Amino acid sequence: MLTRLLHACGLYLGPKDELMPAQADNPDGFWEHLGFAALNDELLNELGGAWDLPPKTDETFEHARLDRLRMKAQLLIEPFNSAGLWGWKDPRNSLTLPFWQDLLPGVKTLIMVRNPLEVAHSMKERNGTSYSFGLRLWEIYNKRLIETASKQERLVTHYDLFFENAEAELRRIAHFTGLPDSEVQKAAALVTKRRRHTHFTIEHLIDARVAPEVIELYRALVAESSAERQDNRTAVTAHQAAKSRESELLPGAVTRLNAFVPERIAQIEQLYQEFLAQAEARHKAQ
Repeated sequence: MLTRLLHACGLYLGPKDELMPAQADNPDGFWEHLGFAALNDELLNELGGAWDLPPKTDETFEHARLDRLRMKAQLLIEPFNSAGLWGWKDPRNSLTLPFWQDLLPGVKTLIMVRNPLEVAHSMKERNGTSYSFGLRLWEIYNKRLIETASKQERLVTHYDLFFENAEAELRRIAHFTGLPDSEVQKAAALVTKRRRHTHFTIEHLIDARVAPEVIELYRALVAESSAERQDNRTAVTAHQAAKSRESELLPGAVTRLNAFVPERIAQIEQLYQEFLAQAEARHKAQ
């Protein structure tokens, strides 16, 4: 959704025939450049991973065996150099961002945060993966992303904000990216509440006994998006929206969370092994 809105604001994404086409489950389109997605897949494969099997953290993108892919990336980027402000969307960037940062010094990163349960539910519906697998993947993607993108070069936004005040949030993003705000109002009108299929809160995460590490990471990302909005004072309702999300974590919920923290800590390693086993089995089947 966000990439579509930014495109409407003037962000160049490449020729239309090079973008991933819309599908029945996403009629508005994915707005992902096929070339960047394919190259990210090659990168992950070269490092022994895939989108659903993140490479180990000790893998480096500076290895000489990636020189061929660096050349391909430079050729991919070249046509965009004359386009002014441009960008691309690909969830795999969460795993490959260091590679692109070397090629594009100072590149800005937009992080669209969604409730982990919403992401896990979407993956279950689309890919048939388990909720535990989806939650673990959400954690890895977001953790690696914030470890790689500095606070000066990233902006965190939340999916929910576009159903509260899309125009205010788009103006904040336009200011960060350097996009003109002349088309923001028209672009914000593209957001339709009826297309939202699921909505979960922090309370749902706690009730579902999601790992504390996932909940804390999610809360940190929500807090960062809230703090940025308050600092920029883009809308009077920003502070109210942040307070509304804070109220989702009630004192009773904190008590329940603390009650099963020891139990969840003991299960973390087992969950990670399940995550790896599912991904490896799926790739062997292919």
